[in-house]
Amino acid sequence: MIRYVPFLKAKRGEFNALGQLDSDIRNAVCPFFDFPRKSPIYDSESFAKTASACARSLQRHYGVEAEFYFDDLDVDQTLEVKGKQQYAFILGELKGLRAIPVMSLDRTSHNAAVNQLRQNGIIGAECVAFRVFPEEFEDYQSIRTELVAELADVVRKFDRIDLVFDCRLCVTLDATAIAVQIADFTRKFSEDFPAVGRVIVTGSSIPASLGDIVSPNSTEVVARCELAIIAAAKRLAHLRVIPGDYGIVSPYYSDAAIEPWLFQTITAPKLIYSFDHSHHIARGGSLKSGGPDQYVGLTAELCGKSYFRGRGYSKGEDYFDDKRRRIGKNATNGSVVTPSVVSHITYVVRRSDS
Repeated sequence: MIRYVPFLKAKRGEFNALGQLDSDIRNAVCPFFDFPRKSPIYDSESFAKTASACARSLQRHYGVEAEFYFDDLDVDQTLEVKGKQQYAFILGELKGLRAIPVMSLDRTSHNAAVNQLRQNGIIGAECVAFRVFPEEFEDYQSIRTELVAELADVVRKFDRIDLVFDCRLCVTLDATAIAVQIADFTRKFSEDFPAVGRVIVTGSSIPASLGDIVSPNSTEVVARCELAIIAAAKRLAHLRVIPGDYGIVSPYYSDAAIEPWLFQTITAPKLIYSFDHSHHIARGGSLKSGGPDQYVGLTAELCGKSYFRGRGYSKGEDYFDDKRRRIGKNATNGSVVTPSVVSHITYVVRRSDS
């Protein structure tokens, strides 16, 4: 049974992480992938290349039997890719995998692509997801007419619709008020669309720039505000709520193009580790000022904390322990993604058992 929906960027480190999860953890999750932002923005060729790479990585690391959600919310919605609407192109690349398409308001061509591809048999999933945001779910009646017009024809082509409440960055949200809105929206939505399946609530407490909460060469413990919203929604919603989160990145994370001569000056190591209702967030200095082996200190600090779960908990903890002992190559911002995601997903699933 699915107990957790991790929201992940559709990138190499995240795909690799899925392949490193223990089988019991893997069987308890249904990942939700967002096509990654990119700067400069995609053109048709770069978008097609990235979409094809995503499909290959999913097949390699996740297989063809397990379900996952896939959306392109984070990228421009007007691109035509090799003569196709961009989401239609993505779903075509994912044909043969168990991709659950995602719809939301104000995405006319995107939603139309789901409708058409389902009708043409390209989408094999029996489920579609509807993703809704705080400014939309605060008042169901205010968007009901638009919502029914957007969804009614599509939803009848599927056996189930999963409702995804995406709270995005949660640090300024009132957990109780948001949970009341989620419960009210769920009840009214279910009256119009009785085939509601999963109700997923997700969010994050990590801003786009870690510099907003953690200074260079320092460590902070940051409360995971999304957990209070999820807990309150579980108490109030009339359907079972499945928790989600954005793991160890911000919902607003973006890949930025960095000129090679600026890389050493701009790039700094960072490490995010989840425990209890918090994130341990550590930042180093720039590679130019602090050198390339700063992860030795960052991982040594983490492994010395009482809340570090220890070697053997997951491949993530094993990796951090190796790096503080200088075993293998130096860690980099790229190489820490996979173990960090493995550690986070493993912890959330096992914590849900307790």
